[in-house]
Amino acid sequence: MDPAPMRRNGNSANLPTVTDDGVNGQLSGRVADGASGAHAGARHEVEPEPALEPQPRNTTGLDSEALRQSMELVEERLDAIGTDFYSQLFMMAPETRELFGAGMEVQRSRLVGALVRIVGCADDREALEPYLEGLGRDHRKFGVIDQHYAPVGTALILAIRRALGERWTPRYEKAWVEAYDHIAQIMVSAARRDSVISPPWWDAEVVYHRRILDDLAIIQVRPHTDYPYRPGQYAYLTTPRRPKIWRAYSMASAPRDDGLLEFHVRTVGAGWVSSALVWRTEPGDVLHLGAPQGHDVATPRSEHDLLCITGGTGIAPVLATLQELEQRQDGRRVHVFYAGRDRDHLYALPHLESIGVRYRRLTVVPVVSPDGPTDRSPDLMGNIVSAYGDWRKHRVYVAGPTSMVSTSLERLREQGVPDEQVVVDDYGLW
Repeated sequence: MDPAPMRRNGNSANLPTVTDDGVNGQLSGRVADGASGAHAGARHEVEPEPALEPQPRNTTGLDSEALRQSMELVEERLDAIGTDFYSQLFMMAPETRELFGAGMEVQRSRLVGALVRIVGCADDREALEPYLEGLGRDHRKFGVIDQHYAPVGTALILAIRRALGERWTPRYEKAWVEAYDHIAQIMVSAARRDSVISPPWWDAEVVYHRRILDDLAIIQVRPHTDYPYRPGQYAYLTTPRRPKIWRAYSMASAPRDDGLLEFHVRTVGAGWVSSALVWRTEPGDVLHLGAPQGHDVATPRSEHDLLCITGGTGIAPVLATLQELEQRQDGRRVHVFYAGRDRDHLYALPHLESIGVRYRRLTVVPVVSPDGPTDRSPDLMGNIVSAYGDWRKHRVYVAGPTSMVSTSLERLREQGVPDEQVVVDDYGLW
């Protein structure tokens, strides 16, 4: 959700060209003509050929076909591109190394994820621009400035070119230079607009910390200034015990008059930030919060009943959503399917039951594998949800472990639930 910073030098439309010798001259930031689709000329045969399927309209002007072709060619080498990119960047602009923490593995993964997403919607302006604007605003928390964008563009294109080797073509170079110019302009503009109204991050003091399981803690923080967000959104956090390493956590509470925010944090393997938050954080510590991101699950603009499929700490944004619906006495019905490794890991069940006493339109279905944590069948949640009812008219929120999320989505699609009615947050492993 938080790709590596993509940066550009000011408003200039000029970007370095990557050649066999590295950086050689500059290309102006001209925008390539968009794909025009298939056009059938007038025909005079007695039996006309069937009409071609209309092609999706390119609304960005980028050479999306070349971008996708080049990404397909390096699909097996994306991790290597991430490693090479940062190596090149830190050589070209050593000062950028200070923007990152000690561990780079997650950062490289985010870069790859961002590239895949950007290329995937490179011809769809309505999908691409909001995503890039969010990246531009979010990267203010790293300390990104305009001057960082030029070396990032050079390092990125060089890494892709080196991965392609002899398959690199002038068309690919032109496509990537123009795409990066487009990306950087949108990100820089969004960051500048955001700097007028919001800080790059919010300081937030820890006022409550309680470890309720060996690997899970509930943390409440009070931002020093107003922190506007909506239920279902998440924020990137960093702790002074792990400086410059940011991890995403969903708010587990609806906006409150006293300004308190609640987070549910579970240690993930040897996670640097999660372990520090669970085991070494105490009241009085000051965390940094990035700008809120994600979806407003409790949006009052929706009249659809709500289906929530959650597991582990994926229950956090659902709790925030339910609190909001309860506060405004919303009339929608809500079904919550809540999975845990075992009964003990359904830690939020008492809280859900308490909300259900007051919000009578809430139904909660706890889900635990009959064989406990040794048998976490990935099909279990999806099968239960699909067997429980018809969800085609519901707004759906899915959050939790990857296996649970993927199988739940598969069952929803089989049932005919439209993708546009589904919001997903993938929390990785159990």
